[in-house]
This record gives sequence, C-alpha cells and structure tokens, in this order.
Amino acid sequence: MKKIAKFYLVLCWAFFIVKLTSFPAQGEYAPAFSYLDKFVHVFLFFVLTSLLINILKDLFNKYWLIGIISFFISSSYSYLIEYCQLFIEGRFSSFFDLTAGIFGGLLAVFIAYELYYRQPKLLLHICCVGCGVYISQILKKRFKITLYFYNPNIYPASEYDKRLAETKIISKKLNLNLIIGKYEHNLWLKRIQGHEKDRERGGRCLICYRERLEKTIGTAKKKGYDYFSTTLTTSPHKDAQAISKIGRQLEKKYKVKFLDQDFKKQDGFKKSVWLSKRLGLYRQNYCGCEFSGILENKEQGTENKKQ
Repeated sequence: MKKIAKFYLVLCWAFFIVKLTSFPAQGEYAPAFSYLDKFVHVFLFFVLTSLLINILKDLFNKYWLIGIISFFISSSYSYLIEYCQLFIEGRFSSFFDLTAGIFGGLLAVFIAYELYYRQPKLLLHICCVGCGVYISQILKKRFKITLYFYNPNIYPASEYDKRLAETKIISKKLNLNLIIGKYEHNLWLKRIQGHEKDRERGGRCLICYRERLEKTIGTAKKKGYDYFSTTLTTSPHKDAQAISKIGRQLEKKYKVKFLDQDFKKQDGFKKSVWLSKRLGLYRQNYCGCEFSGILENKEQGTENKKQ
C-alpha cells in the first residue's frame, strides 16, 4: 500500500510540473532571464528526484544504482518539459531552465546520499589482524572502515614484520583499506622510560594506549575520517575503561568522534579467536611489548616451578 502511495505521489508531482509549465505566457513573447524562475525549476526537479529515490530504495539496495536511475528519469523529464514548451503559445524552450532542472536532480541525489546512505568513515586502530578482521566484520554495516596499523611497542622487529605482513595479506583478501604508520620503536622506548617494570594495565600500558590512540586520531583528523576507534578493548588483558577515558579526552581535543565500545563484550574475544583459527591467522601470545613479554615469561616460569 505504501509503495502504491509513493508511486501515486510521483505521478501527482510530475503532473503538477506539467500544469505549472504549460500555462500560455502573457504579454510579449521575448524571453527574459529570471533567477526566480530558475530557482523554481531547481525546486521542482529536486522534489521529483527525491520522490523517485524514495520509491527506488524499496527496489534496490545499492545507492549508486538508485541515484543513476532517479537522476536519469528526472533529467529526461526535464528535457521533455522543455521540448514541450516549443508547442505552447507564448512559451519557449530554455537551456537555462533545463540546466536548472538537471541541477535540482543532482542536488537531490547528493543530499539523499549524505543524509541517508553515506556510511561514516571509521579509522580503526589494530595491533593484530585477528581482532581487526573480527571487529571490521561487526562494524562494516555501520561504517566505511579503514584499518590503521600503528604499533611502535611491538618487539622484536621480526614480530612486527610478521604481524604487518599478515595484515597486508588479509586486508587485501577481504578488501579492507589499510594505512600503515611508522615503526617508531625507539621513540616509544623514550616515552615509557621509567615504566619498564610496570605490570600489565599499569603506567606503561596507559602511556602506550594514549600514544597509539593519539596517533590514530591525528591521522583520522588529517585524512577527514568521521570516527576513530581501536581493537585494543577486544583483549581481556587490556583496561577497557582506561582506553575509553583516553579516547573521550582525545575526542574533545581533536574534534573527531570516538567510537567508544568494549569489543570483548558478548564473547567478543572468544569470537575473534574462533575467526582467527577459521581463517588460519597467526595469533601471538603477548601484546607485542618486550617488557610485557619478559614479565609473562617470568610468571610462566614461576608457575612451572610450583607445579
């Protein structure tokens, strides 16, 4: 019933355009350029194209197809109207009127895309491709996602290269955009100086969270992304509340929205592990930080002695 009503509304508006442009002109036949007249043409075909988009969105799920069809029908109708002007007493065919009608159609296509169809762009920081693939899959319906690999904390270089190489392969295979940040390990060591012996979730981790998130939002700001986020909250070893706090602070500073989401909820970590195994992805046994790896090895050694 709604589809019939939408179609009827298009027919009514198309008929209204015909009636409005078919009245015989009064007075002299010589045409005079009028900005008001051009604005009317823009408005008439803006509305017509919008109504067509409203119908076609029920028939197609790809906006590029909806936009092309609705614009083609609208611009063709604008041309037909101008052609018919040749046979109406006192009327004339105007290139400027035709251009105004076409512009109205283009404007409707553009505004509809921006308001209802354009997915906001999200720059998603990842430290390994396993979590990146899982998170991108659950967010792809809401965002146009680009992966951002920036992890100066990872050590040794062979570990960094292994994770990056797999990220490149999988991002290409799954058609995910990828931006690679510089490997600034020496700079990162200077930033966490004095915190080498901190335990997991301690001061060193907080510095590391901020370092990577600030680099992510800086890149998002520079490249025009609407949102930024990180897969760090997928891990049960990371402090999601601390990451959330830092993200919201950076959001205020840089004016880029932070997608504040704890991805390990609803078994997010388990699901990411399952997906990694299914795709045969490499999964590391530490976050990448050399100091975290040292502490983990010591703790495992202590447990083995107890046993």
